[in-house]
Amino acid sequence: MSQAIEHEGPADGGTGIGEVFDLGYQGYDGERHGRWQARRAIWRDGIRITLGLGRGVTKKVVPFTFIGLVWLPAVIVIVITAFISTFGGSIADIEGPSFAEYYDGAMFFSVLFAAVVAPELLCPDRREGVLTLYLVRPITATDYIGARWLAFLTVTVLTLWFPQLLIFFWKSLSASDPREWAIDNWLALPRLFAAGALLGIFLATLAMCGSSFTVRRPYAAIGTLAIVVISAAIGGIGREAFSGAVGEWASLINLPMVTVSVVHWIFDADTVGPLDERIYFAWQTVLTAGFGVLLWWRYRGQGR
Repeated sequence: MSQAIEHEGPADGGTGIGEVFDLGYQGYDGERHGRWQARRAIWRDGIRITLGLGRGVTKKVVPFTFIGLVWLPAVIVIVITAFISTFGGSIADIEGPSFAEYYDGAMFFSVLFAAVVAPELLCPDRREGVLTLYLVRPITATDYIGARWLAFLTVTVLTLWFPQLLIFFWKSLSASDPREWAIDNWLALPRLFAAGALLGIFLATLAMCGSSFTVRRPYAAIGTLAIVVISAAIGGIGREAFSGAVGEWASLINLPMVTVSVVHWIFDADTVGPLDERIYFAWQTVLTAGFGVLLWWRYRGQGR
């Protein structure tokens, strides 16, 4: 609706006409959601970003490629056993990797996935300065970084769980007596859930912490990979250079060895490092907490 209004024109005696428009602006009277709804929205958006959903093809190729590489050993095991059984071979004769050994082979691709994909959740927001837009809602910077971390953790843990569950159910279905096999090996289920969760928490926290120090995704990915590779090199050199207790304790610097040792401890498998696995578990817990606190400190009170 509009209303024409005449007013005194310019000095030449002309008449000016103006219009006032009633645009009908109204206050919001719908349902108002609280702080938890905002957190869930950031979490859901984080999952979509991690998987590249709703984005270009390139953004989908990278995460799903690395997820596929993490799953690849499980697919190979299943294909080989199915091929042998088709030609009359006995699946029982195929030893294959244990649940603990699976992570030995998948560790490299898991680290790559975390290092390359995690920066997508933080670096663009920091570079474009949009964190202030999030904070106009009833959330804090802690809510934002917590929801982002949880989103990446969700995808990471599910990525680690799926191939293990696939192998477990394939082995049970391929056994001569699936029920008896499941009863004899049921403890593998809680162990694989625990191992995947602990490894996922460590990798997600490390990668997100590294991503909080730069606005450039390649720099964040290279930085995270450098931490893992350099720690492995220094830990390996220290273990070889020093004998006795010094060399053994130097293995704590080797982050891949620490994480693999924790996985083997959970599955009660053969030891990997020279120290008791409980020491590696305690050290990984300390490192995870340290990276988490550093990540939180980088964002606390920030609006940029």
